[in-house]
Amino acid sequence: MSGPSPKSHLYRLGIILVVGFVAFSVFMAIAVPANWNYQGWYRLDALEELKEPPLVYGGNESCAACHDAIINEVKKFKHRALSCESCHGPLAHHVKGKQKIADAYIDDKGRWQCLNCHKKLVSKSLEFPVFSRERPREHTSIKPGTPCKSCHKPHHPTP
Repeated sequence: MSGPSPKSHLYRLGIILVVGFVAFSVFMAIAVPANWNYQGWYRLDALEELKEPPLVYGGNESCAACHDAIINEVKKFKHRALSCESCHGPLAHHVKGKQKIADAYIDDKGRWQCLNCHKKLVSKSLEFPVFSRERPREHTSIKPGTPCKSCHKPHHPTP
């Protein structure tokens, strides 16, 4: 009685590799876009799509068209390096095509916007002003949930 050939496992392995290579080739032919650039490894249509992305964040210069007085005021204080959109949200939610579409976001009741930067973290430098109930002379008598704005002006926070 003759059993399988001593090399039959190699034949099966070869068949699996050939089938795998053919399946991979078919998958690549289907999955890779027709305009794929193999020299630079990018999709050529992506260049056109990236030329005109929708504006989401505009920076402080875009706010100056309507809020020049506030921008000039903030330039005098510690928050001068901070983007307006850090607290007021993306420009795209406020202005579209030089037309105001909604009010800028202002949270008068919470303090999460301030704590985005001023929360006590191990990674912060010791000189950076942080909110802490443990500080001996500041913030000891503040009730939980009291907004920072009740004592500090957001554009010029130092009391």
